[in-house]
Amino acid sequence: MRKDGKDVDLILNSVEQKTYVTGHADYHIRNYGLIQLSGIFGIAFWKTFFKLSIGDLKIASADTDNILQQQKVIGEFIALNTALNNVCKVLKVDPEAVRKYAECHRITPDIKGTADAKLLEEYTNLFTMAANLITNQSITE
Repeated sequence: MRKDGKDVDLILNSVEQKTYVTGHADYHIRNYGLIQLSGIFGIAFWKTFFKLSIGDLKIASADTDNILQQQKVIGEFIALNTALNNVCKVLKVDPEAVRKYAECHRITPDIKGTADAKLLEEYTNLFTMAANLITNQSITE
């Protein structure tokens, strides 16, 4: 190998050159961000939903610790969904579309409670990064 321009030309000339027509890079970046968002949301959703389900089994014992733990998980579940709704609002995307893509759209438990503020902020930051959202807008409840 000579390590000069002739080697580079030889390699480039040996590969067939083609011109491709593709969507704009912004489209691909947004599409990839939405796919990432749905994947991360889906994982968090099912993890939290599982914790809710297990809590329902434990709560039958009426143990105070189990009830407090269940309330914590309810706050997490509400924070998770609120964060998705907030990020989707900034993205101008229907959150139900993201839920559908994540295979979480038909599961809508009627849960009452308040979102855990710390987890709401964490999920909002996570979903913002996942969606490649580069913005100066504030994402709040």
